[in-house]
Amino acid sequence: MRPSSSPRSFLPHLAKVKAATCFGRRITPPFVTLYVTTRCDERCIHCFYWDELNPKPNVDFTLAEFERTLASMGEIFNLFIGGGEPFLRADLAEIVLAAHRVNGVANVYVPTNGQHTERVVSTLSRVLPRATGLRFHLNLSVDHVDEDEHDRIRGRQGAYRRLLKTADAVKSLRQTHPNLILHTLTTVMRDNQSEILRIHEELKRRFEPDGTSYNYCRGNPLDAAQTEVDPQIYRELADRVQQDRRAGRIREGAFGALNHGLDEQVRCSVEKTVTEGRAQFSCVAGRLACVIYSNGDVTECETKNSLVGNLRDADYNFPSLWFSAKAESIAADAADGCHCTHECGHYASTIYSAKLLAKVAGRAMSAGSTALRREA
Repeated sequence: MRPSSSPRSFLPHLAKVKAATCFGRRITPPFVTLYVTTRCDERCIHCFYWDELNPKPNVDFTLAEFERTLASMGEIFNLFIGGGEPFLRADLAEIVLAAHRVNGVANVYVPTNGQHTERVVSTLSRVLPRATGLRFHLNLSVDHVDEDEHDRIRGRQGAYRRLLKTADAVKSLRQTHPNLILHTLTTVMRDNQSEILRIHEELKRRFEPDGTSYNYCRGNPLDAAQTEVDPQIYRELADRVQQDRRAGRIREGAFGALNHGLDEQVRCSVEKTVTEGRAQFSCVAGRLACVIYSNGDVTECETKNSLVGNLRDADYNFPSLWFSAKAESIAADAADGCHCTHECGHYASTIYSAKLLAKVAGRAMSAGSTALRREA
């Protein structure tokens, strides 16, 4: 697939997917979470993946294994990079560029703990000018704005200072490369929820992000008590973010009004999932979304983790796993009332639903009308 030289619109992609999947036909997933490493140099109390990190011996795919896998797949519009800490891989830029070149990736989302400033700058400097049609979403993980608290939550002394160094180092790249989009990414958990509105205000001031993203603590974290999140506090946070965007207190930039509207819709559906205890949509995990772990395991999502198969066993032929009867059964189970608070699942299921996309468009139009009234 030939990559675009300018950022692509989602609607033509959506029309193509709808046409290709009519009458229940399957395609390789256009929404992929790709774990590139199990190595991590922090020990976060909210991490749901903590018991899989830093195995010995290391079993991560090589660059060649990632390239063979990607070559067997079709279009990927949204690629979410997972880990571990992705920037511990010296070849992260080559993985991203391969996905853009071979699979036409339009958006790549890369989280980072911000501990490796030189590696972040080097990776961005290699990717951004060579893939101008790729929107590179750099997600800085910030769990508190008090240095000692952030370091305690992340399990590493000096983590906050190094994170700020990385944020400062990418400022010039944001000015010269419009395809670099900066987010802050904060996990809402028991230990920061009472301060979350103050944290939100400081994130806007200190990082000037294109978007502030918040994950609802989930799964089986290192400290199990961190999942004790008050839904009312989360609701107040969602309301504040919405008010800030509509009042122009969060920059829109390359992220765009529709993407902010999508974030609002996802926060709303996550909250309703918690308070109502039921599915808000038919999940597309296993149909249009998947997870590929760095050891080659393929699952429908990070929550249920139903093993479809392993790519090393399948000679890196993704379709041989994805078009199997087992994969279809797993997808049917996910679609039939499965629900969780994982934002990626909500995001994927929203963008491939005409009904939910209409809600997103309505939110964006409402925000635009508010902005026009403010400027009048």
